[in-house]
Amino acid sequence: MSKRQIYCTLIFALLVFELSFHFLPKILHEVLGVFMAAVVVNHVSINSQRFITSMKSMTPRKFFNATVNCALIISLIIILLTGVCISNYLFQNMASFELRRNMTIFTLHKSAAYVMMILIGVHMGIHWQEMRQRLLHALKLEEFYQRRKNLFHAIILALSAVGLWGFFLNRLPSRILMNHIFSTPATNLPAPIFMLMIVCGIIFFAKITFFLDKKFREIKS
Repeated sequence: MSKRQIYCTLIFALLVFELSFHFLPKILHEVLGVFMAAVVVNHVSINSQRFITSMKSMTPRKFFNATVNCALIISLIIILLTGVCISNYLFQNMASFELRRNMTIFTLHKSAAYVMMILIGVHMGIHWQEMRQRLLHALKLEEFYQRRKNLFHAIILALSAVGLWGFFLNRLPSRILMNHIFSTPATNLPAPIFMLMIVCGIIFFAKITFFLDKKFREIKS
């Protein structure tokens, strides 16, 4: 795997663990958050030249991709700043007790994390074909995929359905709108099932984005 692929995989895995903070020790949640921020910074630096090059011949699709990338960076900054404010371990001396107990900051921290989850799904959807080809190549499954395309599509569809189920079960719209939510039917499920729903949720948004992007390109052609 290339360094870029390793970073993408790490970001994906770390986001799933971070959104599953109910099942983690609080200090581990903070440590993984700092590690994730470092991985994202490295990922952005590696792809910065590619991003600058793509801006030279701007198209609606490239503009949308750039907007998603900028939104991802903004959401990460919000997560980091609010995370420092409500930290109980790593940065507890950097914010006052009042800030650490501020419910608005706490809710914004969670809301930005779920927005980032959706944006990562959209980002994956934009690069779906490229990512699929790289993954199949890394796993040496290109030939099997060509013979069993319908099976792969059925699996992705099933995972997307689980993601949509998790969308409602975890009250995602309310979380994004910063409603005060301490638990949902999803958080009462076992940790592996909750994490699976997060993974499937990202796949759901990726697949929706890929479908819309494909239709847009067909219309343009």
